[in-house]
Amino acid sequence: MKAKFSPLQLLDFKLLQSHYGYEVTEQDNLDLQELFSTYSVEINFEMAKSEESEEIQLLTTIEVNQDKENPKPGYQIMVEGGATFKLKDAENIEERLRNNLSQFSTLNMIINNLRNIIFQITNLGPMGGYLLPPIDITKLLQDKADLQDKKQ
Repeated sequence: MKAKFSPLQLLDFKLLQSHYGYEVTEQDNLDLQELFSTYSVEINFEMAKSEESEEIQLLTTIEVNQDKENPKPGYQIMVEGGATFKLKDAENIEERLRNNLSQFSTLNMIINNLRNIIFQITNLGPMGGYLLPPIDITKLLQDKADLQDKKQ
């Protein structure tokens, strides 16, 4: 099938910082998938829209197993990335689709880019590659909106 391109364009993506650590484990025969599923994951993001250039800028940080007081054994990871997006012909796109592309799709794309980086960083590590589980983007956006409502 021939691919139809989205009006959402990823103009630029940059990895701004990354931190990788490893907490030694003394357990033999450790079920890595079970351990990885216990890791806490924190995702923070800030979005800005430029009215003049119609660009959307998104800064996203993902922290995995960053509990300072009681980290799980294995990987401790933090990655931060920034991306710039643009919607082609935004004024001709239905508002609901425009909102979906500018919020849901942008966040999903940057999380996927950071997921790949996390896997690459850990792939040569002592426990093999850590693959960030699927993320509920709708819940992230709702939590962010709720947090902003509380601040106002």
